[in-house]
Amino acid sequence: MKLKKNLLGKLIFTLPLAMISFGVLAQDGENLIDNPSFENAQNKKIRRVGDIEKANGWVSATGARADLYSAEAKEESVMTPDNIYGSEDPKTGINYAGIVAYSYREKENRTYLQTQLSSPMKKGMRYRVQFYISLSELSKYASNRTGAYFSKKPLGGTDRQPAIITDETHIEHPNQVIFNGMYGWDLICGEYVAKGGEKYMTIGNFTNEDGIKTERVRKPKDAKGQQIIAAYYYIDDVSVELLGPDEDCNCQYGDEAKFETLTVYQRSAEINANMSAKEQVEQYNIFYAAGRYDVRIEGEKTLEALVKLMTDNPSMKLEITGHTDSEEAQSPEDKILSIRRAEYTRTLLGERGVDEKRIFVNDAKSSISAPFIDSEDDENLKDAKNRRVSFRAL
Repeated sequence: MKLKKNLLGKLIFTLPLAMISFGVLAQDGENLIDNPSFENAQNKKIRRVGDIEKANGWVSATGARADLYSAEAKEESVMTPDNIYGSEDPKTGINYAGIVAYSYREKENRTYLQTQLSSPMKKGMRYRVQFYISLSELSKYASNRTGAYFSKKPLGGTDRQPAIITDETHIEHPNQVIFNGMYGWDLICGEYVAKGGEKYMTIGNFTNEDGIKTERVRKPKDAKGQQIIAAYYYIDDVSVELLGPDEDCNCQYGDEAKFETLTVYQRSAEINANMSAKEQVEQYNIFYAAGRYDVRIEGEKTLEALVKLMTDNPSMKLEITGHTDSEEAQSPEDKILSIRRAEYTRTLLGERGVDEKRIFVNDAKSSISAPFIDSEDDENLKDAKNRRVSFRAL
């Protein structure tokens, strides 16, 4: 009887431990953010800035409301890719959010995104936390220190409108870089060791103004509208994942001493009705992130336009020239990127029905600068403009 009682006690004691262990393991590799790219939303009811609560599970942490953008929104000011603060393709899907991370002399209230995790964090457990940001084209400033904060209770409160929430920043870029990329998405990523019981994640800038580094940003020539005296960032693809005991965080920064930007330049082809097919072809370019040759959404649109031109002009042949920026051209790993970009573009056109015998590729590396580089462009923007493939009708 005593043996049975002890055995029963051990079983009763073991069962909760097994359940706890299973509960922890069930989180391993799973995203604790239920709506990571803001796709689960009442898209057709988004009518104005400040509508973040139309995205399931997301709220503003204070009375100063964060924004939600969607390709299906009712008003142009809150659509994607073009909206009130600029133009950016979503990192994923058709939606993204937006916040004011910094404003000169706090003339604009900072805004914060907040969501409840799908399960509380476990004490001592390690989590990989990451999200992507992109500076809006109508920002007059770029800033650093945008990050994430974890708490047991919600921060701020919708019944008041503080200029800032000041607290520790749990996750930010390890070098606290100023995010000034307007074309494409930059990563913020890091490892967080839970204190235990954290249920909420808040995204924003939690640093006092005197602790933030900023820089003035020149308005792009093709951006429409007036600049705001703030650093306004689009936010997309948020994730919080439990790391296994032997799993590294593996943020995809590359060499952290040398921050690799995901900047991708965008430029619309300037087409008019008086242009010949040859002239139209030469207006098109496809642009790339550093070290990449995959094609983004704007590049896909260019491919479709070229397919139509090639279909409408069956005798026309096409030359694709691949280009790199100067740094890629000098890198042993990246020096073949220019030809890869050209060859992969030829493959994509072939998959869309264009006979590849009509397509020729050329490798220019960094020998031909983009003709639309402006003398006022900084080096980062010049590089982004040079990472491209260009086209010529034969």
